[in-house]
Amino acid sequence: MITRRGLGLLAGGLVAARAARAQSGTEILVRFPNGTFLENLVVEPEGRVIFTNYFARRLEAWSPGAGHSAFAAVPAHPVSLTPLGGGRHALAVHGTSFMEGSAAMRGQAALLLLDPAGNVTRRIALAEAVFPNGGLLLARDRLLLADSALGRVWQVDLETGAATSWLDHPLLAPVAGQPYPGVNGIKRAGDRLLLSNSAQRSLLAVGVDGGTPTVLAPMTLGVDDFAVAPNGTIYAATHAVDLARLMPGASAPVAIAAPGVEGSTAVALTPDG
Repeated sequence: MITRRGLGLLAGGLVAARAARAQSGTEILVRFPNGTFLENLVVEPEGRVIFTNYFARRLEAWSPGAGHSAFAAVPAHPVSLTPLGGGRHALAVHGTSFMEGSAAMRGQAALLLLDPAGNVTRRIALAEAVFPNGGLLLARDRLLLADSALGRVWQVDLETGAATSWLDHPLLAPVAGQPYPGVNGIKRAGDRLLLSNSAQRSLLAVGVDGGTPTVLAPMTLGVDDFAVAPNGTIYAATHAVDLARLMPGASAPVAIAAPGVEGSTAVALTPDG
């Protein structure tokens, strides 16, 4: 089991950051060359971390005992991993890199279903999606995907492969003229869903059955993906210098200084909490 208090991704590596009371203890677990873009990560119950290497079209792994290893090659640019149970994952992918722009990405998105060894067992085409990003398994066969370009959340039926619009609202949209994505991360917290909008720098809340989203808090430090602790505290990657921590009931986040995680894209809590 990983005994470190939190894990994050940044452009050049996978890092572990200790508790807030000892933030100087940032440890680099894996380092990659400049230009690498690590986007999303999953921490398994036994402590292994699987994470996406976007431009390399590869999944990587790190574990306390074995260190880093290449986990699987995939036939497109991987974005987010969503656990499905039993070691299986759903992987959102882009056939065309986001560096080419939204117009080039249209019609290239898909959802890959992976077995525990990282093999693709099924490909679900997302013909109308543009930039599928964060994912959440809402029910056994219902996966939600945040589309950062369209400002929409898709619902994908993992049995039939049908993708339908689940939530579409201006609060999810990107901002014209900005390079940042719109709706990005998506997590469940009790009877509501939390969503981040990187371009609008906001954290949103909506019921698990949909409805009209509301702004839970402005994320003044920036926001990408995020994690929700059991006590309701939210830890967010910012794509900037620090991480962000939003306490339950707080109106704005505070910075968590974490040298070495500049440009962070994702946060996950380790099995020990």
